[in-house]
Amino acid sequence: MNKKMLMRLATLCLCAGLVGGSALAAGKIYKNITVQYDNIKLVIDGATITPKDANGSTVEPFIYNGTTYLPVRAVGNALGKQVSWDGKTKTVYLGDAPNSKKWLMDLCPPYETDYGYYAANGNTTDGTNSFKMAGQSYSRGFMVAFCAEDVGTNVLFNLNGQYSTLDFDLGPVDGHSGLPLLLKFYLDGELTETIEMTSEDLPRHCSVNLNRALQMKVVAVSAEGNGWWGTQYGIANAELS
Repeated sequence: MNKKMLMRLATLCLCAGLVGGSALAAGKIYKNITVQYDNIKLVIDGATITPKDANGSTVEPFIYNGTTYLPVRAVGNALGKQVSWDGKTKTVYLGDAPNSKKWLMDLCPPYETDYGYYAANGNTTDGTNSFKMAGQSYSRGFMVAFCAEDVGTNVLFNLNGQYSTLDFDLGPVDGHSGLPLLLKFYLDGELTETIEMTSEDLPRHCSVNLNRALQMKVVAVSAEGNGWWGTQYGIANAELS
């Protein structure tokens, strides 16, 4: 997509799904308006996009006073941009927002997982919000379980070549100690990092160089011996940069 087309899309975007219909002004202004819905299609680089809001509901573009309005979240997502709303400054951000955290589980949730994967992202509403390591609550990540040196958990992420580093806290999950861990990171199919940990270790901060890889696969297996699926380790505060 050329720069001119991107600028045109940006000028047409309506902040639907982010500001709930209030005007972006010093004070809130509410108006009853008449808009035209005409089965408008959104096509980006030859691909037809179905615009959706933050809850996954379809949002239809419309025409108002001769201008076509598109939901900014749908357009941002289609262009691979993070979309965020700052209620204090009444600002919509496409891409990086000032001082914003790039959480792995928000920007690149796993597209394929195994039996031993358990989501634990504090930003979700599905009840899987946190877990404990060394008596402290952690979230913004996931837990992995395994039972042998060759039987464990695989978690795949599409990073889209946008990130250079992954930082996270790693530790044994309280009440689920057992086998020692080998945590392997594969970038675009190549093993690039292996982290070892035992169930007696305290949580520690880890960093993995992503080299702007397209795909990341995280593999959790036993470092030694066999056991049962009750052994769990947590990956928390997983942040991309």
